[in-house]
Amino acid sequence: MLEQGTPTAQGAERLAAVARYEILDAPRDGTFDRIARMAAAIFGTPIATVTIVDADRVWFAACEGLDGVTQVGTEPGLCASAVLTDDLYVVNDASVDARTLDHPLVRGELGLRFYAAAPIVTSDGYRLGTVNVIDQQPHDVTPEQAQLLEQLAGLVMEHLELRLSAIQAVRTERSLPGPEEHSQKRAQLAAQLREAADAGRSHEHPATCQLVGRDRRCGNPAEVKVADGWGDSAWGCIQHAENLLLEVSGVFLADEGLSGLADHLKR
Repeated sequence: MLEQGTPTAQGAERLAAVARYEILDAPRDGTFDRIARMAAAIFGTPIATVTIVDADRVWFAACEGLDGVTQVGTEPGLCASAVLTDDLYVVNDASVDARTLDHPLVRGELGLRFYAAAPIVTSDGYRLGTVNVIDQQPHDVTPEQAQLLEQLAGLVMEHLELRLSAIQAVRTERSLPGPEEHSQKRAQLAAQLREAADAGRSHEHPATCQLVGRDRRCGNPAEVKVADGWGDSAWGCIQHAENLLLEVSGVFLADEGLSGLADHLKR
């Protein structure tokens, strides 16, 4: 529930942080539900939620005690104020608190009277939402309860970080070439190497492979020439040339005139 027109709450950077974690409208996996249940048990309240505050709505990542509710509006007074603070936000009795007198959840059927929320804060200081507890009866908050609610908000943030790392890892894995693509690339390269080896027989070149370390000797016949963008070149056997071309992106097949550089630079 964002406070309308508040730059800190509505700022593009905060909303970008919300988007970064890709949690809005995500299927529930049970983790946040457990945190909501724990919050309700700590405070003895019938309702507890884990919220993420979007630009024009408050989305429930978890909701204990409010069946069928997935989001609410952005009226000021509850989450609208809580998401603007770094500390615990408490309304002991909403019916006499000037901050909440006009809120629909206070005036409406729910009859909210007690509200306490701890902000979910990223490592770079952006407040994504809250872990909060709600009751229809006024409450006081003990220091122990306040500390535990803040710890639960920290657990939500830790889970969001782990979830984001998992999403990024999957995307990285999917971007890597699969076995079939890798096999196709090797087959294409093998054909290019055979063609280069046939062409290289008509040129003078070293007898043995130059593509191994100074203290090692390959002994296989040198058949193809490889080069890099700096103009350094060497002759090598088919096996070592293939490995080098697959493992080092800045190396290409070349002839005596270093042909192949233009094609390499276009990649």
